[in-house]
Amino acid sequence: MSDKRTGAILFAVVGGKLSEGLNFSDELARAVVIVGLPFANKNSPELQERMRYANEVEKKLGNKRHPGAKDAASELYENMCMSAVNQSIGETV
Repeated sequence: MSDKRTGAILFAVVGGKLSEGLNFSDELARAVVIVGLPFANKNSPELQERMRYANEVEKKLGNKRHPGAKDAASELYENMCMSAVNQSIGETV
């Protein structure tokens, strides 16, 4: 018998069916590589409304941002992406 190990590569989409609940026993998964970030479709009417609402709430609260800072909508958009990445690699936010 040979002691050579064989391996495999699993490709999946962040937010797809394999992004949750997949368990590699015996430490067989040694790395996770994410190519590209899972940003939501910015043209989605639902996302557009959420972003508009985030900016509206920020204005009502009177939050002042320093020059060059992102608005609440941009922060929401980036946080949604990072939450998907963290969920995929098993981090809790």
